[in-house]
Amino acid sequence: RTPSKPQHSPPLPRTAPTVSTLDGPPEDHSLLRNCFLFQAKILHSSQYKLWFADAFYAVPPKEPPIITCRSNTYPKGFYCSWHLQHPTYIPTDFEVQVRHNQKFLEVQRDATHKNRCHVKFPELFSTFKYRVNVTAINALGQASNVISFDEFVIVKPDPPEKVVATPIPKNARRLEVTWNSPSTWPDVENFPLKYFLRYRPLIREQWQHTLIAFVVKKD
Repeated sequence: RTPSKPQHSPPLPRTAPTVSTLDGPPEDHSLLRNCFLFQAKILHSSQYKLWFADAFYAVPPKEPPIITCRSNTYPKGFYCSWHLQHPTYIPTDFEVQVRHNQKFLEVQRDATHKNRCHVKFPELFSTFKYRVNVTAINALGQASNVISFDEFVIVKPDPPEKVVATPIPKNARRLEVTWNSPSTWPDVENFPLKYFLRYRPLIREQWQHTLIAFVVKKD
C-alpha cells in the first residue's frame, strides 16, 4: 500500500534545502546541524511514517568583512563601511576598532546605515597610518579583517552640486557651465577643490576635457 502524498508547502528560497526521510528524522544529524526549522510535518499511514522538514542553514561568517574607508568631509573626519560577501541567515553583529599612533579613536555608529561608522581626525597631515579592525560575530563563530591606510589616501570629495549648462547668446558654439562645491566639503577656503570638466557634442563619441582650479577670493 502506497503512503498518502504529503501536501506541498509554499516555495522555499533557493538557499533553503529540504530534508525528507522515512521512519523518523535522519540518523545523520549533521544534515540538521545549524539548521532552523520553519515547517515540519509527520504524516502517518498504515505502513509508513514520513518525516520531512523545510529548513534553512545558519552559518558563521565565512570570510572576513570587506572594509572601505573614505573622507568626504575633510578635514573633519572619515567614515568606514563594511559588508560580508555571503549571508549568515542569523543575526550578526560587528565590532569596530580604529587606531592611530597607538591610540584607539572614538567610533560613532551611523544612525541610518547599520554597517557604517564615523571617526574624527585626531590631527591633520599625520605621518602615522590609521588601522581599522572589523569583526563579524554571530552565535556560530566570527571573522575579522584589518586594513591600514594613510590619511591622504582616503580623501575623496563628493561630486559638485547644481551643475548647469547655459547657452551663451549670439554664440551657438559656446556654453557657460556653473556649479557649486559639494555641501559636504566643510572648508573650501582653506582646502580648495579642483574640478575636471568633460564635455562632448551629442553627435560625437570622443570626450574633451579640461582641468579647472577653483580659487576662492577673499574679501
